[in-house]
Amino acid sequence: MKIGKAFAGMAAAVLAASMMAMSASATNLFDLVDPEKEVPEGEKGFYDIGAMGFFMNGNWEDWNQSEWCGIQDDGTITVEYEINSILADKTMNGEGSLGMMGIMVLNLPEDGYPYDVTVTEANFTAKDGTVTELDTAKAITQGTRHPESGWRIILRPTDEVDEASGEVKTAAAPELAGWDEPGKFNGGTLKITVDFQKPDKGEESEEESSEESSEEESKAEESAAEESKEEESKAEESTAEESKAEESKAEESKAEETGTTTTGTTAAASTTAVSGSTTAASGSTANNTAAAAQTAPDQSKGDASKTGAAENAALAVGAVAAAAVIISKKRM
Repeated sequence: MKIGKAFAGMAAAVLAASMMAMSASATNLFDLVDPEKEVPEGEKGFYDIGAMGFFMNGNWEDWNQSEWCGIQDDGTITVEYEINSILADKTMNGEGSLGMMGIMVLNLPEDGYPYDVTVTEANFTAKDGTVTELDTAKAITQGTRHPESGWRIILRPTDEVDEASGEVKTAAAPELAGWDEPGKFNGGTLKITVDFQKPDKGEESEEESSEESSEEESKAEESAAEESKEEESKAEESTAEESKAEESKAEESKAEETGTTTTGTTAAASTTAVSGSTTAASGSTANNTAAAAQTAPDQSKGDASKTGAAENAALAVGAVAAAAVIISKKRM
């Protein structure tokens, strides 16, 4: 019974540990390092992070690695490592084989493991052009710390087993089965791209989004209030200007009406005065004429008598002339 209880307790402890490991959340690299911030001297920052490819042949003779591949602004690291046939087969007898290959990512902040990652590309192109998709690498979603250093993606045709405990430390990649046999691996190009998933601007937390939304609403309200005040001010100014314009027009109209009335009255008075003067003048003229008629002698009669006398004299002269003509004719 005690043994059974002991086994039950151990099983519960293992289950609890496994559940804790499964529930552990991964860290986003950009929460710890910022590519836009300067790094104090002596400390490592975002651009110190990078990776190298590595390889060992099936005889486990030598460790070989590629050049350094730095991280990009978007949080991706791409490693292209060419493994030559001599590394795969030092005997140069066409007996190349694979022990293991992969990449090691270095200089990640130690307090951030495990990291949230995505392997967007992983393949191996052999010397003869054959391409093998490395699905084992593509299935990785977390970057865990390797006991020696950094985080590693290790690809092997066989399991790595701990000699003391018999525990499988690294499982074999099914797509590489048989590559550990002589003549099955003669070099090629390993390519792996890791993405540390830089957050997009649209993927902000709800709290930040809410705060930004509140700020935007507050700004919108302030802007609306200012616009309303401006519109009211403009409306008041416009109303005042219209009122002034109407008053000015009213005053001008009154002034014009007053001027017209005055002018009309003056003109009428002037016309009346002129008419009166004319009437008076006419009356005066009539009176003068009447007076002249009463006081002057009757010239018409005198003129008529004068005219008659003259006419009689002219007739007499004419008669004398006619008689002279007749006498003259008789003498001849």
